[in-house]
Amino acid sequence: MNIDEANPAKQFVSQLKDKDAVQSIFMAVNKTVQTGKNGKPYMSLHLSDVSGTIDARAWDGIDKLAKSFESGDFVRVKGQVQLFQNRKQLIVHNLQKADRQEYRIKDLVKASERDPEEMYEELVETIKEMKNEHIRQLSLAVVQDQEIHEKLLRCPAAKTIHHAYIGGLLEHVLSICKLMYFIADHYKVLDRDLLVFGAIFHDIGKVWELDVEEGIRYTDSGRLVGHLVMASELVEKTASKILGFPEDLKNVCKHIVLSHHGRLEYGSPKRPKFLEAFVVAAIDDFDSKMNTIEMFMRTEKRDSPGEKWTRFNTNFERYFYLGLLPDESE
Repeated sequence: MNIDEANPAKQFVSQLKDKDAVQSIFMAVNKTVQTGKNGKPYMSLHLSDVSGTIDARAWDGIDKLAKSFESGDFVRVKGQVQLFQNRKQLIVHNLQKADRQEYRIKDLVKASERDPEEMYEELVETIKEMKNEHIRQLSLAVVQDQEIHEKLLRCPAAKTIHHAYIGGLLEHVLSICKLMYFIADHYKVLDRDLLVFGAIFHDIGKVWELDVEEGIRYTDSGRLVGHLVMASELVEKTASKILGFPEDLKNVCKHIVLSHHGRLEYGSPKRPKFLEAFVVAAIDDFDSKMNTIEMFMRTEKRDSPGEKWTRFNTNFERYFYLGLLPDESE
């Protein structure tokens, strides 16, 4: 999105400078409450819009503030920019959840750089290349469902961590599909159709789990049921309508979905119990981490030109070296 064409009243992250007074709406992500050296609590969070992300801190009224919004909400912020360790930081003086009529989603939530309809058509063509008739019919029936089609064009792949932007789920799915082609060609023992099925279906339940109308947030069904179970139910419901769909194959497909988080402690009700399920879980994790780390590094490089290292990343418990990362224009 060209921010020059956006809401003129909106202050965009990329335009903020040291000592700027800020009064604008952003999406709040990665909210945590920590204890300072003086023993008092403070809030650390990131504020983002379509142009970028800025580190933010709040020091006053933290107990009340922490209960007033969640990560992924759109919030109205009043504060001031300062430089801290040569990086921009927004000191929050006041923060409240924004009302729906106060913002435009396209100003606040980044979208995939690829056209969503183009990605969707690529996905359909990928499915048509499947050799297993039953898996192909199942996949086409789901992806070409009108409701799912419309939701796929907008759905992010996660709330805050990876591919957390409009069209992010399609981008994530297609990335994994391409990796599955390579892996199936290298490891001949693997069934490529099952791998591609896993790429498509592992997160398909997120079209009902996540909503982007008031920030990227979980729906009620997302919190109560979750995308793994919703995807498994979708396989059961759709496969039962396909004449002659083998029961064993249906269970294999459901297992790939239900085990794709890899470990019980990561939310999978089952651990992967055959090669294709193991690969789907591993490549989902790999693609998610690649996107998460690249987005973090690009933000750091953009916000702190000339720096060779990122700040400490608490999720990965390390600093990342920026010296090998190409410029976004390259």
